[in-house]
Amino acid sequence: MNASKKIAPIFLSVCVVLASTPQSALAQFVERPVAPAESALGPILPVTAPVTGVSLPVTAPVAASLTALSAAAALPTAAAMPVAAAAAAPSEARVSSPGSAAMGVAAEAQTYGELPLAAVPAAAPAVSRGLLGRIADAARGRTGFGAIFDGAHGSAAAERPASAPPLGGRLGLRELTPLSLPNGQAPDAPPSVPSPDHETTVSFQTYSLPGARPVGGVLEADRRTLAADPRDAAAVVAALRSMVDAEQARYGVAGTDLRLVHAKLIPGREGLADTMYVVFRQMKDGLLVHGSALSFTLKVIDGRPQVVAQTGQLFPQLDVDTGATMDDEDVRARIAQRTGLTPQAVADSFQFADEKIIYAQGQWRHVKLYAADGLPFMVAVDMAGGLVLAWDNRTGLRSGAKKDAPPSSAVSGRTVDRGPILPGAKISDLPLAFLNLTIGGKTYTTDKNGFFSAPGLKISPAGLNVTASLSGPYVTVVDQEKATLSVNVTLKSSGEGVQVVFNPDANLADENALAQVSAFHKVNLAYNFLKERGLTTERMDKTPIPVRSNLDDECNAYYTPGSPSLSFFRSSANCVNSAYDTVADHEYGHYWDDMTGGITNDGLSEGWGDTVSMYLLNNPVIGEHFMKHPGPDGKDYIRDGRNTYKYNEYDEAHDQGQAWGGFTWKLRAAMMQKLGDAAGAALAEALVLPTMFSKSANIPDAMAQVLVNAMKSDGTLAYEKEIRAIAILHGVTLPQAPRIGLVARLVEAVLATLRG
Repeated sequence: MNASKKIAPIFLSVCVVLASTPQSALAQFVERPVAPAESALGPILPVTAPVTGVSLPVTAPVAASLTALSAAAALPTAAAMPVAAAAAAPSEARVSSPGSAAMGVAAEAQTYGELPLAAVPAAAPAVSRGLLGRIADAARGRTGFGAIFDGAHGSAAAERPASAPPLGGRLGLRELTPLSLPNGQAPDAPPSVPSPDHETTVSFQTYSLPGARPVGGVLEADRRTLAADPRDAAAVVAALRSMVDAEQARYGVAGTDLRLVHAKLIPGREGLADTMYVVFRQMKDGLLVHGSALSFTLKVIDGRPQVVAQTGQLFPQLDVDTGATMDDEDVRARIAQRTGLTPQAVADSFQFADEKIIYAQGQWRHVKLYAADGLPFMVAVDMAGGLVLAWDNRTGLRSGAKKDAPPSSAVSGRTVDRGPILPGAKISDLPLAFLNLTIGGKTYTTDKNGFFSAPGLKISPAGLNVTASLSGPYVTVVDQEKATLSVNVTLKSSGEGVQVVFNPDANLADENALAQVSAFHKVNLAYNFLKERGLTTERMDKTPIPVRSNLDDECNAYYTPGSPSLSFFRSSANCVNSAYDTVADHEYGHYWDDMTGGITNDGLSEGWGDTVSMYLLNNPVIGEHFMKHPGPDGKDYIRDGRNTYKYNEYDEAHDQGQAWGGFTWKLRAAMMQKLGDAAGAALAEALVLPTMFSKSANIPDAMAQVLVNAMKSDGTLAYEKEIRAIAILHGVTLPQAPRIGLVARLVEAVLATLRG
């Protein structure tokens, strides 16, 4: 009794201290190491779930306004694309490589980005199909009317955590029918991320929001300020590596184990602070670890970069043989055995794609990856054991001002501008941006308005040969049904500019030609939308993506990561041709997601695809009139940004994508309502689109990144109520700022007394 009485006050005191301790900036930190570790921030204990925080109350006026945003009302009256001036372009951090043994920032990021592109075969009529064409025909299934828009890997259940980035996720227009390998066997499951119960995993989801005050020691609640010039990306990256090195017990890896993906500086607008996104992937013995990520979001406050968010997951105890190797002949033989192709067919068709460490069939594996153009599978060969895995890889120049320049010349194409190719649709003459054409042996490229100039061009009496196809620096169309459209004419001197028109005799009965022109036109528009906002990557700017039109299948479209290409299907009795505006923009959104550091989450990527389409076209409907026979609910479209879906981490990826797409559309509508159409749309773009470079692990994390991105230059948050309230509409409660506890206030009071 006496002992109990003595202990009780002590126990109560401990409880009071613990209860009053401020939640640190790491309140969202989740770690599952083998044993608890100590860090400079104090003990880090393993927990089973992240802290969710408490939301701010949604006031009645805000709630009513947001409810209106979900209603199926008329579309906003804003221009389809806000003027570029209203969306100042962010700048890519460009630095010179420091004189050290370590790879420089720019070179390192460039090395990471050098992924293989799908080869672009010469266009040919469908009758001349080769071996792989026949294989693809045999393998390709017919889609049903199941889950809509883009085939994911199934539900986001524990079998494949939501943070698992697919090596080649199936990101198509709608749920894809499973394929069989050429030998009739079922494909393998794609690589996954191991459960923390089986492999040591360190996961991060931390946010440091305004409201906390530094008190020092284990009660530290301040944002980490780096001793680096935010304009010097190399210095910022080096400081982050040093931070990781100083806390290896927490991160589980050293700074040298991290490969830089990008360091992207986004200048703030509308009073928002400048933001830098720095993303790393884990390496082991020079090989990338699939599924790993460490992402830092920094805000520039008072001229200094402060770490305001950390997300990702790392694997500190990888058990894998990275020294094993196999000769090419053995590799070909094993691929042939697994797929049913002959070794010669494998040698002729498969190309090396990558070498990395993946987690498959319950263990880490050192693999080499191979892909064949036209065959929708990625093949991995385990260098240690020889196991071959094969999985479905579908994812769903300026006008001259010189006096000697000839009159303005232009290239256009006739197709349907808005919506799908349907009876009664309007055919328009549309400028074809970024198209290469050859005149007299010299190549010219149209600008974003379809114009080009050829200063000093001399036309002989015999004329000059003009050739062009639907190909340019950013997009190359490869038709899968007929020959890709082209022009080959002789230009005579007439004193007028060159006018080139693709599909001049367009009519709605010629679906093939309309779809080809539409695919080229729409994908280039999506590229230009992102380019004008400074959000493309070096690879997107330098390498054209193959776009396959008129595939002999129905009711789909998809993007293939690992071997980047877009594919659009012909029309059928059930669905329209999928090469039209909202669908093309959605699929390009997957490509953008992949090119900015890899697709980290299928559901989030679905939402990114929708966001690109909705923001570019000022239209919340994705795939309007896609289905020729509406379902029981009367809908003939795919998704709508005005949806009221509540996020569930175990739902199928396309369902999950509604949360991110709905959030981004409603935020845009709210900003337009608050600031006016043009200013509001531009602000929404500034709040949402740059967060792509954070490479969020899931949709709640992506929403939190928007909240962090709303930080102003004085360290406070702008539009916080709107952002939180819209997230709640989709079932997500965003993290709160750490609260200042009793002990923190007492310490601060004592320090204030001493100071003064």
